[in-house]
Amino acid sequence: MGEQICAAVNLGLRYQRGGRAVLKGLSLSLESGEILGIRGENGAGKSTLLKALAGLLPYQEGEIRMAEEVRANLSYLPQEISLYDSLTAMENLYFYGKVTGLPGKVIRTRAHWLLTELGLSEKEKEKLSALSGGMKRRVHLASALMRRPAILLLDEPTVGCDNESYERILALLQKMKQQGTAMLLISHGRGELEEMADRIVYLKEGKMVGES
Repeated sequence: MGEQICAAVNLGLRYQRGGRAVLKGLSLSLESGEILGIRGENGAGKSTLLKALAGLLPYQEGEIRMAEEVRANLSYLPQEISLYDSLTAMENLYFYGKVTGLPGKVIRTRAHWLLTELGLSEKEKEKLSALSGGMKRRVHLASALMRRPAILLLDEPTVGCDNESYERILALLQKMKQQGTAMLLISHGRGELEEMADRIVYLKEGKMVGES
């Protein structure tokens, strides 16, 4: 692990003015090359925290400390698969590469590398609709890694995965960690956080109630 690259300080968030607080004075930090696991029951504020860090939800209290160059290289992977079934695996990655402003040559090189790492090189020309759920999860992760993220926010990246997809995804995340990518990882999978995370924080009703 390295230097601190992100910190949430006394973060407070409500979806509606005067509504129920979803995050309540939540503070945590993240270092480069660190995997921080997030655990909590449904409604604890886990996904809300990731969306706030990604800049997708406005918060009303506290602050998020993150350098601009880090924020510009942040990737968020939601639980819902946000890919195009009518496009091939490679076409999906090419689309996300273009969205992030990568040159064509870099897109091709990066996409081929990611699909090889995820065991999908023979599936790159198949439409997403023809792939299994686990394979779609792998392509979904690859889409978030088309840029080289400083921070990767992961909301249940292996949910519903078969064993091969699970192992391929975790192996690639370990490789990204070794390259210095910091990650926040939400998972309900038994043992997944214990296997992957350097630390695990526990949320309850929008507050951090423990750490291991």
